[in-house]
Amino acid sequence: MLDTGTWRRFRNLILLALPVAFVIGLLGTLNIVKAEESLEYQLAAIDAGRSVPEDDITVVQFRGLLSDLSSDYVENKQQIADMSAVAQMILEENGIKESLLNIMVGMRRLVFSESETQQYAICVAAYVALRNSGESHSGAINELRTMYGL
Repeated sequence: MLDTGTWRRFRNLILLALPVAFVIGLLGTLNIVKAEESLEYQLAAIDAGRSVPEDDITVVQFRGLLSDLSSDYVENKQQIADMSAVAQMILEENGIKESLLNIMVGMRRLVFSESETQQYAICVAAYVALRNSGESHSGAINELRTMYGL
C-alpha cells in the first residue's frame, strides 16, 4: 500500500506521463526503425550514432533486450524499438542525452512479476516524464520501481 505522499507523486506522474504515452504510442506506430536491417542492428547503430559491425556486442545486447521486453510487456519488438527511439528523441529535444541501451535496460528493471498486461508505452512515458522533470536515469528508474512496489 502506498502512503499518501507517494500516492500523490504517483498520481501527478501519471498525469504528466499520459500525454507523453499518447505521443510515444502514436509515434511508435510509425515504424521509425525500418525493416531493411534487423531491429537489434538498427538500435545499436542509432545508439552508436553510426554503422556498427553486425557482430558488435551491442547488437547482441539489443537482441536479448528486445526478446525479453517483448515477452514482458504487451507490445511487440517493433513497437518497443520504435517507442524506445521516440523516448530517446523526446529526451534529446529537452537536452537530455541517454542511450537507448540504458533506457531499455531500465525498462527491463520495471517488469512486474508475471504481468500479462504491463504496457511498455506507459512505463517509458513515465520514465521520460521523470527525466524531463530533472531526475537522473537511475533516479527515475528507482522512483518508478518504488511506485510499482518492486
